[in-house]
This record gives sequence, C-alpha cells and structure tokens, in this order.
Amino acid sequence: MDIKRAFVILLERWWIVAATLVIGIGAAIVATLVTPPQYTSNAQLFVSTTGGTSSTESYQGDQFSQQRATSYAQILTSEILGQRVADALGLNLSGNAVAGKVTATVVPQTVLLDVSVTDSSADRAAEIANTLSDEFIAYIVPLETPTGQDQARATVTVVNGAEAATSPTTPKLATYLIYGATGGILVGILLVILVATLDRRVSKRSDAESLTGLPVLGPVASVTRSPEGRRAQLDKWASPDAEAFRKVRVHLQSIPTGPQVILVTSSSAKESTIDFSVDLAVALAESDHRTVLIETDSARPALAQQLSLPASAGLVGVLADTADKPDAPDQIAAPTTDRYLDAIPVGVGLDATPMLSTIAMRDLVETLRKSYSYLVIDAPPLSSSGSAAVLAGLCDGTLLVIDTKLARDRDVAAAVRELQSSDARPIAAVLASSSRKR
Repeated sequence: MDIKRAFVILLERWWIVAATLVIGIGAAIVATLVTPPQYTSNAQLFVSTTGGTSSTESYQGDQFSQQRATSYAQILTSEILGQRVADALGLNLSGNAVAGKVTATVVPQTVLLDVSVTDSSADRAAEIANTLSDEFIAYIVPLETPTGQDQARATVTVVNGAEAATSPTTPKLATYLIYGATGGILVGILLVILVATLDRRVSKRSDAESLTGLPVLGPVASVTRSPEGRRAQLDKWASPDAEAFRKVRVHLQSIPTGPQVILVTSSSAKESTIDFSVDLAVALAESDHRTVLIETDSARPALAQQLSLPASAGLVGVLADTADKPDAPDQIAAPTTDRYLDAIPVGVGLDATPMLSTIAMRDLVETLRKSYSYLVIDAPPLSSSGSAAVLAGLCDGTLLVIDTKLARDRDVAAAVRELQSSDARPIAAVLASSSRKR
C-alpha cells in the first residue's frame, strides 16, 4: 500500500481515528481520576573525603568521592537502609517496601547525590527522604572509618533537605491526555489499515477502474420491488436515483455504434442484477424506445413476481418449443405497465442454462432485434455460470454491475478475465448499491 493510497484510506475512514482519539482521551481522564496521587520529595547529599591540601591530593580526593558516590547510590536503595528508616519512623512497611519508594542518582561529574522518595502522602515522602539521609550518614560512618582510626575517609553532608510536595507527581492530567491522545490516534490508524486490508469490497470508483479498465458509471441504487410497488424508481422524476439511471442511459446512447442488445451481469453469485436490469430497461423505455427485458437466470427467477407476469412459460418455454415457436414479438414478450417496456421472465419447470447456447436463443435475439430498439438481457453471474459469457457473444455490449456492498476485488478481476476471454464487448462497469424493498 503506497503513501497516497494510505492517505486516501485514512480520509475515507477518518471517523475510526476520531473515535479512537475520543476513547483515548476518555481513558486518560478516567485513569487520572482513578489513579491514587503520588507525591515526590527530593533531598541532595554531598560526598567529601579527608586528605591533603595539595592540588594533586585534592584531585585524588575528588575522584575518590565520585567513586564513593556511585556506591552510595546503591546503598541508599538497599533493603538494609530501608528497614532502618521503617524502624526509625515506626512504619508498618518492610525494608524492601521502603527501598522501593527511593530513587538515588549521582549528578554526573560531581560528588552530589540526588535522593527522591515517592509516596501517596506528601508529608510521609518528605519524612522518609529526610530520615533516609540521616540514617545513611549514620550508616556509612563505621563503613568508612578504618580500624584503629577515629576519622572516616569519606563523609556525607545534607545539602538540601526534603520538603513536602504541594502537588502530586502523578497522575498529571496533561501527561495522561498526551499519552491517551497519541495512543488513540495510533490505534485508530492501525485499525483503519487493518480494516482496509481485510475489506476486499470494491466500493470506490478508483478501485473499479483499476480492476476493470473500463469506464465506471454510477453509483446507482438498485431497489428490490414487491409486486405492489413494481414500478421502477424512475416514477420519481426528480430523485437522484432516477437521475443516476438516466445517466447510464445517456452513456449508452452516446456511444457512436450504440448497443441495441445489452447484457447485464455481475461478478459473483452473491450479486443479483435483476433489480438493476429492470430500472435500466425502464430508463431506456422512458425515452420512448421500445424495450424488452429478458431474464435468463433460472437459479433466481424474480422478474415474473416483481412485474406480476405469468411465469409458467417464459423464456424456457419459448426456447424449448422449437417445433411450434412463436415468431411474433407480442407472442413472445409480455407487456408491462410501462407503455414501451415488455418483458420475458425466465419461466419455470426447465433449466434455461443449457438452452442459452442454442441456435434457438440466437434466433430469438435476432427476432426481437427487428421489433425493439433495445434488448436488455439479465444474465447469471460470471462466476456461477458460463451462460453470461455465451450470451455476451449475442449482444452488442456488456455492462458489469458491481455491488459496492458485496463485490470482492478478486471476483471482479476474475469476471473481467472471463469477459476478455469470450466474445464479449464490455461497455462499462456500473457501481450499484442494494437498497431496501419498497
């Protein structure tokens, strides 16, 4: 995924990042409210050594003090010293528990020790820090005093005593908000990338163009109609959905050698094109051109019910009755409520699939060509049957309908390869979104 594509995906799914950002900020606020406050008190100690007054002796003493300071930092956080502090203050804590509250660091290139104590009580943190300093000084005196001598080789002095903090060290709302917002944004971006990687639907014009290499029309809304509402959505002249189908019609009519016989198919069995085909046929008939809609998918017959047409004979009846096949269009196609639109449902009782590649089907198309301005043939999906590729050879052009909610990129790519390997003449791909029944 290149940077440009990733940026486009982020813009398309910005709401995911916004949602995780809000969640991250909310989590930061909650964490601030539920986290017990911790206070930190600081003390500073100075390490010195006894020695001569010459510059060499002073330098050696300074180096010795720095080395001692490093060792002292370890002692300050030891269990032994922690227990001495607990005993001195009467704390109901173990030596390890007290030592866990202490942090000791050497100021670089100096003989200073910074001691920090963190506790849920500001006063107790200061008490522990000051007591720790005193206990530490008392503890190292015998360690640094050689046997038989009265003076220690190194001494420690409190430079700055600890005071009770006026505000908690943690939680800091500003810090938590920064962490929460940053984490929320990062999680959101990762989710967007994950969703984009797993979502293989072809829902964007750019995706359809790159997969098919065809002009992409739409999007249009395909409406599943019940018999009571069988009229196409073009009844609403001013609706955006109706106008989208008119644009498809204009595109077809603007082609120099405009297609008279149009095949409508899809890429996978999940996608049904009958609703799209009905609306396209109505759009063509709306321009006062005689149009006939032919249903060929026996696996999902729907046209007869949608348009309240008899389904007993239909296409399979016409193709099977080769001995006494009617030649007049008005004997083949059934009229609909649209003046210029007739329809031929697939029929029942027989499977139309093996009949679609017969001479009878070819003759039927040629017969209808003579009486209608447009033939719209609704074909099965390319992935579920070879019928669409066979029918494409009888047609002047093919429309590949891509359902933006159901079509997957690999299915669309396979459908394009199927069309390219047949006698099909692809005209365009059409983005269609399924809508509610009405």
